[in-house]
Amino acid sequence: MDITIKNDFAQVICQTHGAELLSYQTADGKEYMWQKDPAYWAKCSPVLFPYVGAVPETVTIHGKDYAIPRHGFVKDAEFEIARQTKDCVTLITKADGHTRSIYPYEFSFTVTFRLNGQALEVIYGVENHSDEEMPFLIGGHPAFFCPMEKGEQFCEYLLHFEDEDKEDVPLNYPMFDKDAIFFEDFRQHTVSLIHRDTKKGIRFEFPDYLSAAFWTPIKKDAPFLCIEPWCAGTLEQVSSTNILEKKYVQYLAANTSRDYLFSVVPC
Repeated sequence: MDITIKNDFAQVICQTHGAELLSYQTADGKEYMWQKDPAYWAKCSPVLFPYVGAVPETVTIHGKDYAIPRHGFVKDAEFEIARQTKDCVTLITKADGHTRSIYPYEFSFTVTFRLNGQALEVIYGVENHSDEEMPFLIGGHPAFFCPMEKGEQFCEYLLHFEDEDKEDVPLNYPMFDKDAIFFEDFRQHTVSLIHRDTKKGIRFEFPDYLSAAFWTPIKKDAPFLCIEPWCAGTLEQVSSTNILEKKYVQYLAANTSRDYLFSVVPC
């Protein structure tokens, strides 16, 4: 089921399947979210939990192997509406027989989409209902049009970080020939995807995440870029599927909760 929220400045469409973000438009009708096309990528914003990355066989947790799929299972779950107003909606999914067989914890997971002026705020909420500490990885995977205007090219865009020690990164397709690129050690937790000349694009903030990856499909010249805030491993750790060995693994104490926010706004 699709759900629409809006205010005077923007409109957002999400769906209950996977709590996936489908559309983010400003009041003038400009669309910023990649619109699914299997020729390039059949997704537009999957939710990554409780694992991030490829899974050749199984994921190991405390010495036991579990059949958690690539990027976790929440992206394939059917969510229910927990709360909804004109400009905000919260979707929820909970542990069930299937999840317990591949991830041995009692949990609930919420995704909140909230409009704040023109800005879209996305909040992933994790609650541990188990009587033991719960390890997990978490991340977002939203895809944004790049280029954003007719007549522009992907290679005319760049990533601009707020951290002074991180230089601008001009984009080109060959830089993704070996998959995603990865950044960590943020102080500002902010990146802008902008045209090199006009400086127009989007500003992306991820205050609750410890790293960020950027991805577009390998050798497809796809007209979008994914900005992926992560609390997960580094790219060098992808081959290891022991969740406890991941650099940024998260731990949630029994009967506690934690929120993870990212937001996007035109600039």
